[in-house]
Amino acid sequence: MTSTDAQMESATRRSAADAQFMLAQRGAPSFWERFAQNRLALTSFVIILLLSLLAIGGPRFYQTDPNYQDYNAINAWPSATHPLGADSLGRDTLARIIKGLRVSLLVALYVELLNIGVGATLGLLAGYFGGWLDMLIARLADMLFAFPGLLFAILVAAIFGQPVTERFGGIGRLLLVAGSLALVSWPLMARYVRGQTLSLKRRDFITAARSVGARDRRLIWRHILPNVAGLIVVSATLDVAAVVVNEAVLSLLGLGIQPPDPSIGQMIRQAIDYLEANWGQVFFPSLALTIIVLSFSFLGDGLRDAFDPQRR
Repeated sequence: MTSTDAQMESATRRSAADAQFMLAQRGAPSFWERFAQNRLALTSFVIILLLSLLAIGGPRFYQTDPNYQDYNAINAWPSATHPLGADSLGRDTLARIIKGLRVSLLVALYVELLNIGVGATLGLLAGYFGGWLDMLIARLADMLFAFPGLLFAILVAAIFGQPVTERFGGIGRLLLVAGSLALVSWPLMARYVRGQTLSLKRRDFITAARSVGARDRRLIWRHILPNVAGLIVVSATLDVAAVVVNEAVLSLLGLGIQPPDPSIGQMIRQAIDYLEANWGQVFFPSLALTIIVLSFSFLGDGLRDAFDPQRR
């Protein structure tokens, strides 16, 4: 076989391989197609979207002051005036749940922004550069892991809660609760991202990019970060459920959002004493909390399956 024939045969093989790859790519379902196959995750996404719209635009359509006390409706059952009843002070339950949804989702948003900004960044740097930086971040994460997460958040909220509330008001308390929860959740995000980065930086495409002169910043932003983005999104989504529960626990203990601003956990705590008089005041906030937690959990499972390379 001459060299010309060998080159033609090699080119033919490459063309066939390229054609086979393109056919495989065309036949592979897209991310949204894989996600839509999980009906439970898709339904959860729709529910979360509706809850978010309710939290944002609900007060415009249901214009009832969540702090207004109707003394003729104390511990009232659902009626035309109060669709979900009223609490022990005559405050409309539906209006307070809408406001509580906004608080819970805002706390979750703040926590995950801090979680991604701190945890994912430190995990990315630790996994890529290694050495003393990796050891320092690992020891810091281990130190936080040594404390029970929720107990540490309770400690922070108990120590700084009153001064922060007196000086900055409700928004300060909200940020303090979010910060205390983010303080105990970012090490887990950092550990996930670090492990994925350690695996990626040994891959052939990173070696090839480095061999042609790509700098560390370009390697991190253009090659490693896009490949760990799916893991970050899935971890943050799954963590939202835990954040909402922890915020509710802090509110149940009186260390979360303070009255008169409502939160889901605070509503449950205040209604427990009147359980026999009107169990609906415990049921409706608990139902809202359950829907939020389950929806984010199922959404996280669906995103994890959709980002899974083995399903492509």
